[in-house]
Amino acid sequence: MAAVDTIEVLDNLQFEHLNTATIHSVHDDGDAGEAVVTVPVMLPMNASAARVLISNNGATGSQVHARVKATAVTGITATTVTKTQNTELLAWTAIALNAVVVESTELSLANVMEAMLHIDIAITGTTAHLGTEIIVEVRKEATVDEWTVWARLTALSGKTAFTTAVADTAAAAQKVIDVANPTAGNLNHLNKRLFILDATVANSEIVWQTACGADA
Repeated sequence: MAAVDTIEVLDNLQFEHLNTATIHSVHDDGDAGEAVVTVPVMLPMNASAARVLISNNGATGSQVHARVKATAVTGITATTVTKTQNTELLAWTAIALNAVVVESTELSLANVMEAMLHIDIAITGTTAHLGTEIIVEVRKEATVDEWTVWARLTALSGKTAFTTAVADTAAAAQKVIDVANPTAGNLNHLNKRLFILDATVANSEIVWQTACGADA
């Protein structure tokens, strides 16, 4: 059981978070209670390139933060599989409601045998959200900007996030985060993904919450 005024997460924190960081959660159960959606998209080998467009247009909704990474297989021999990992096509980026569509960096598939996009979307505003559209496109020519929609989906529909401040410095590699009155702050829905938005946005991260302490 977590100590009073703390929450705990499954894996060690990747980064240090000061009391300027905020935790974003959703007050609900099941999948509806997650503030983060992570989407894997496999890409076709016969495309020349791929990119991700993120549209946060809507009549009502919240700011979101988005990130896109890619992994790929670039070679196979009898004894070795050559892979690329952690190719960042879009760093964590804030996207306001009705902002101009955000475009990731292109991923060249010219010498790629197999590739997967890893698309992460977190709700970081506090207004009921109608959803954020994720559009994955593949290019059918090597140099001409002609794109085909490969996948299209909507994330975070119907969710409203709560924001809680980190109460004291949470060191990298620890699992305990100090939070004032976590139960009153609706952080008592366990085994859900939360989003920690750091003042240094690149140091933001997704965490699995495993425990919630009592309020002081």
